[in-house]
Amino acid sequence: MNAFSHLARMLSGMALLLGVSVASAQAQPIKIGIAQWGPHPQLEKAVSSFKAELTRLGLAEGKDVVYEIDQANFDVALLPQLLNKLKATKPAMIYTIATPVTQAAKQALKGSGIPIVYAAVNNPVKASLVPSWTEGAEDMAGASDQQDMDAVLAFARKLLPNAKRIAVAYNPGEDNNLAVFEQVKATAGKYGFSVVGAGIDNPADIPIRIAALKGQADLVYTPTGGLIQPGLPAIAASAGQIGIPVLNAGIEAAKQGIVLAGYAVDYGKVGANAANVAYKILKQGAKMKDLPPVRASAADHEAAISGKQLAKLNLKLPAELADCKCVTE
Repeated sequence: MNAFSHLARMLSGMALLLGVSVASAQAQPIKIGIAQWGPHPQLEKAVSSFKAELTRLGLAEGKDVVYEIDQANFDVALLPQLLNKLKATKPAMIYTIATPVTQAAKQALKGSGIPIVYAAVNNPVKASLVPSWTEGAEDMAGASDQQDMDAVLAFARKLLPNAKRIAVAYNPGEDNNLAVFEQVKATAGKYGFSVVGAGIDNPADIPIRIAALKGQADLVYTPTGGLIQPGLPAIAASAGQIGIPVLNAGIEAAKQGIVLAGYAVDYGKVGANAANVAYKILKQGAKMKDLPPVRASAADHEAAISGKQLAKLNLKLPAELADCKCVTE
């Protein structure tokens, strides 16, 4: 074999190896870190639907994308460690679930160049995560789980067509509760409701605050929150004593027969909305600052009505909701 032939074979072999190496590199799946707040059915739904939507968009798990998941068990003190652990895996993106996780990620990943996509953040503007509802931040974009108040009150009007006054049970010490109260006041007139506030800043005050609504309200609306939701059984019991139905911002209590109805953002839709944001960043080259927070639409909500509470309150299912397939016994 002459020197030329030997050189040619060496170059051919190197090219072949290089080709295999490039193909192997191209075949490496995208790595996404997932920072979960803690084990909770709704939050876990935001994870499973995120994966499912990316699969639908063409990024199959195990082939095109792999996930590294960790959770903080609802402990803020664990978040820096969790996020640094995910950061060390050198992901192409980190997906954060809930406001505390996303706020911690903004600090922990600052300057890392790792894009953050969030979900289940009620108000990303108020949480100082993005500049406004019309733009993302340089380092993050995502999907809000804030309710569409038009959709909530439209459902309330269908559920109780003769109701005129809606009371909002809220904690004055929670910014999100105050924001919801303002949203209800701003939207209620459109659906023929006047609004009354039932401020509750101590669980012990629930019975007296709700009892004071007798003759003042035809419906009590209970938003999400650290005081209102744990106090929901007491709110429902007190409202039941004076014959006022309760509409909750979650559906589980209605399924359990604790309240008349629930109308809530579907966290499966929130996760899917976040996945669409992630896809735009990963595969379409979108800049996060050009991606405003995705708001939950009316179609992103789900409803539940308690048949037990309908009977207890001597109410009939309105014709407009006859086909809702949302009545539970």
